[in-house]
Amino acid sequence: MAVKVVIPMEPKHGRKYDIAKLAEWKVKEGDWVEKGNVVLVVETEKAIYDIEAEASGFLHILVEEWEKVMVGSVVGLIAETREELEELQKVTPEKLALVRCLGGDKC
Repeated sequence: MAVKVVIPMEPKHGRKYDIAKLAEWKVKEGDWVEKGNVVLVVETEKAIYDIEAEASGFLHILVEEWEKVMVGSVVGLIAETREELEELQKVTPEKLALVRCLGGDKC
């Protein structure tokens, strides 16, 4: 089962924020990522944060760079296998909207 890449509610540095902008994906769609490696850089009003992979696997990007999202939003998924990645890439826009809602976005 895919692991979510989520904008954390409260970053490690202790500052709170509501909205974050996806500044840069450090890996491309479909690339292999290792648990603990930085996969995404996000910007808030006060700082820039690195988001690390919570698992190893293939990255599926749900939200593109420079889009703004609410904290808690699911912005990507990490698939365990290439086959799982291919299934995730077939997700329709309607299903994608549901995934993003479950991750904290407004529906």
